[in-house]
Amino acid sequence: MPISRAKTPDPADPARTPGSGAPRKSAKGGSPAAGNAAARPQLPNEVWIVVDKAERRLDRDLPWYKALTPADRDQLNLIIETAVADFIAWLNTNVFSGARKAGAPPSTDHIFFVAPVEFTKAISLKQALDVTRLIVDILERNVGKFARRGREEATRTAMLYYAREVAFSAANVYASSAEARTDWDARLEALAIEDLIDGDTGHHVSSRLTMLGWPADYDCFALVGTPAEDGEMRAGFLQRHVRDAVRRLGGDCLLGHRDDLVVVLINPRGGEPEDFCAAVDDDFARTQPLCLGPLRHGIEGAATSVHAALSTMDAVPAIDEMHRPLRADDVLPERALLGDADAREELYRDVYLSLRGGNGGAGNGSGGGSGDGSASNGSAGNVDSPMLATVSAFLLSGSSLETAARELNVHPNTVRYRLKRSVELTGWDPMTPREAYVLLTAIKIGRIMDARR
Repeated sequence: MPISRAKTPDPADPARTPGSGAPRKSAKGGSPAAGNAAARPQLPNEVWIVVDKAERRLDRDLPWYKALTPADRDQLNLIIETAVADFIAWLNTNVFSGARKAGAPPSTDHIFFVAPVEFTKAISLKQALDVTRLIVDILERNVGKFARRGREEATRTAMLYYAREVAFSAANVYASSAEARTDWDARLEALAIEDLIDGDTGHHVSSRLTMLGWPADYDCFALVGTPAEDGEMRAGFLQRHVRDAVRRLGGDCLLGHRDDLVVVLINPRGGEPEDFCAAVDDDFARTQPLCLGPLRHGIEGAATSVHAALSTMDAVPAIDEMHRPLRADDVLPERALLGDADAREELYRDVYLSLRGGNGGAGNGSGGGSGDGSASNGSAGNVDSPMLATVSAFLLSGSSLETAARELNVHPNTVRYRLKRSVELTGWDPMTPREAYVLLTAIKIGRIMDARR
């Protein structure tokens, strides 16, 4: 049933200004929703009947309309009613005013001012245009019910022109809203990266990541590099290209800056970090290193990976053989020398303790030979495990199997076996000069930390 309203003078004349009719009532005959009563336009009764018909069609023909909250639905109806009221006022003033020259074109931007900016999140631009199309269709079909006799065609033409302006205004409102959200997201993103660089992993940082669309549970890694020298690359192009490249591989990313460096935090969503590095490699200067942090989990892991990638960049002057990307795990000794606590802890936990075993006196696979004579004294009077003693003796002997065997009083084959076993335990090969340096640094750090603890 149509909503009952008080009759207004001259109902057949569509050229009534928005103050000429009775205020709209709700379907229950009461007042409109709280906060909107004063904003409801007033229209001739015949116009209200057509508007009611259009709003019932929304509920019938647009499934998403039914899913709106009551507040959002009321807000959308208010926009529709405001647009119709303004159309009739414009029609009266500028089209049927009797002036020789055509009146001013309609100004429709203010129609959307009755809704908050957040309303654009509840209804998409496509949905707004669907509503416009349906409303115009209903009004056009029922133009004879409210237009003055003889002016039906002119009213229909004016209606189509006005609808076009409404569509342009809607596009403008949504574009402005998108720009505002983009600016806000950029600020959130910059703050989140800055917090992670500073090691801040509080709840507010997690909230920012959630607002930026990141899941509650994720793995991530950091990339740090110098932008390509091209001026366009240094501007927004780099960010757009990096985002597009990451998304094409199924991941997501955040970008920030630290001095002249670009910091990228990537959620690979199951992808391989090397693939993402290859996809964005050309966006970073080829003459400068591209540093890759370790893959870690959650907000704590994000801060760890960002710190590791930046620490790796600081360690670059000490690196003779530069890989691209340069992994944080490959420069653990240099990072430890710079005071990186995470690097020291990783060398201690993953390398030293793997060689030492569960405690200072427990062997971790002697592999034959004399176990009793194979240990040497470590820091603070602790006795090294056979594995740790063997690797240490081999490294300090200049990588000589025979010298290490004589010092440990074991057969050279025993030393050889233990060295092979140490590679399985730590992932580092004492036969390779670079990896031998990592092992020796880990042993020195481990003994110092054992003594302190």
